[in-house]
Amino acid sequence: MFATMLGDRFGQSVALTDSALGKILGLGTATKAGTSVSESKALGVSSIFAAVRTMSMIKASLPLHVYSAGNGYSERAMDHPLEKILHSKPNKYQTSYAFRHLLNVHQYTWGAGVAEIEFDGAGQPVGLWPIPPWLVTPMYTADWKPVYQINFPRGGTKVLFPYQVLVFPFFQTEAHGWVSPVQLHRETIGSELATREFGARTFGQGVNPAGVISGVELGDEESEKALRNRFANYEGLGESHRLMLLNEGQEFKRVGLPPEDSQFLETRRFNVGEIARIYNIPLHLLHETEKSTSWGSGISEQVRGLIKFNLAPECTMWEQEINSKLFFDNHFCEHSMAGMLRGSLEERLNAYEAGQRTGLYSINEMRNLENLPPVEDGDKRLISQNLKELSEVEDAEN
Repeated sequence: MFATMLGDRFGQSVALTDSALGKILGLGTATKAGTSVSESKALGVSSIFAAVRTMSMIKASLPLHVYSAGNGYSERAMDHPLEKILHSKPNKYQTSYAFRHLLNVHQYTWGAGVAEIEFDGAGQPVGLWPIPPWLVTPMYTADWKPVYQINFPRGGTKVLFPYQVLVFPFFQTEAHGWVSPVQLHRETIGSELATREFGARTFGQGVNPAGVISGVELGDEESEKALRNRFANYEGLGESHRLMLLNEGQEFKRVGLPPEDSQFLETRRFNVGEIARIYNIPLHLLHETEKSTSWGSGISEQVRGLIKFNLAPECTMWEQEINSKLFFDNHFCEHSMAGMLRGSLEERLNAYEAGQRTGLYSINEMRNLENLPPVEDGDKRLISQNLKELSEVEDAEN
């Protein structure tokens, strides 16, 4: 797909050659744990895959709408040309969800989601095209102007200026560029990769018999065969808990995994917490529920914590980048998180009732929030008549 989109966008035949694939599937950077770490290898770690996939799906599923800031309040701009691009179809190959999901995956692994802005002859944005971040090099011109150099897999480059590119960094240590979370935390990820490899080798190559029989004298091959056949009657789930008879001098000892080897299970649980800290997400989203109460005692509280401490800052960064480079009038884009904050039916009805009493919602506005059709005269706003100014109450008392 990348080769097709790059070729279509930049007007040349593009294919993922060995050098390009090397950056994607390369050996990576060596770590002290004895393993190499790359972005693609990191996605093989289940906790990292869960973090990247979950956060990318959540952010890509948030509705992204265009609003008008005129008349002192904001309202949906359904007819604005960028509404379709941002909410539905950024380019001819992808939906908005697929486009934003891909850029989020790039952001959480390679450190940035990058997309070129396509302009028409009048200078208006008409499309967004994702660019693989491993093909992008942030640079400065001779007069210190920031640019982005696109390095094509088959050779050749193209330079894009900041106004031509949307860049969503995971983390920055300088104004022009980004840092890959995988490379920044390669020792932590390398430890998890080494622990996982140790567990696989332990079960795949380690010598771990169920038990050892001692005090047996084997005179020849036939004696050994007879002994094996005898104890074979005790193997398997169906033969468990049977009484075993041993000759004088023979002794059976059960053998388990040594405690120092079995600690890798604890290490892997610890590493899940490390990954959750890197991506700043609650443990329950990584299917780790033993210690998942740091953002509240219930799932709803943790969802609110996720919005407050993770999604809200991330979405603000996306919105400001898009607004600064795509909009040149009194319009702007904004994510809607109302669906994630949506409570139970009882909670919503109580909120609607309070909103109606204070004139915040009309009947049709409340019905629209519940995806119900409007009713006649439902746009009128109601307000309680029991509210009075404080001065009126004081005058009545005097």
